[in-house]
Amino acid sequence: MTQVIIRTARECDVPFLSWVMYTSARSHLAVSPWSVIFQEPERRVRILLEKIARVPDLPWSHVSNFWIAEVDGQPAAAMSGFATESRTPAPLPDLELHIARQIFDYSEQRISEIRTRLFIAASGFPEDLPGAWGIENVAVLPEFRGQGLIDHLFERVLEEGRNQGFKRAQIPCLIGNDAAQRAFERNGFEVVSQKRDAAFQELFGTPGAKLLMQIL
Repeated sequence: MTQVIIRTARECDVPFLSWVMYTSARSHLAVSPWSVIFQEPERRVRILLEKIARVPDLPWSHVSNFWIAEVDGQPAAAMSGFATESRTPAPLPDLELHIARQIFDYSEQRISEIRTRLFIAASGFPEDLPGAWGIENVAVLPEFRGQGLIDHLFERVLEEGRNQGFKRAQIPCLIGNDAAQRAFERNGFEVVSQKRDAAFQELFGTPGAKLLMQIL
């Protein structure tokens, strides 16, 4: 009999969480925006994501803000939940770029190019809702898809938001990722805003993103 357990993430889960962050960002696209932004293959980007997952000052990515769906003892899916107001305005500000510079010894020219792509990345996402419980980094291993793991995770992570006193939750979704949008709507979310940008479209191959919300 298959046993599904929803638990908080641990330090030993960090390599899996790096896959979750990379895959969640890829969405329905051929190439993950992480690889586009850093001009690096998945293997090297995931080295960076493992470092980022260990930085407490980064709430959207820190291991302590993830929940794992474990199937028969194996991590199979995950999502993060955090207070959006604790997030810095840019998607990857100076702290993350400092980590990337340390790991890969990037030149100042390379850092400048990455900053430009980060600016474009930010241009395609709606602003966070004030005082919202944010849910991000949602991904399931291919062999476990279609088993309802996302629904189990939403139940637990939304409950955490309520317990912390949040009145509404939000989750972003790239325009064109219809499967993800259907999963979010099935779990009580509805689209409240969207943002499109021509430079975002040119860089990533999708026009922008939607923001979905639900009352907790």
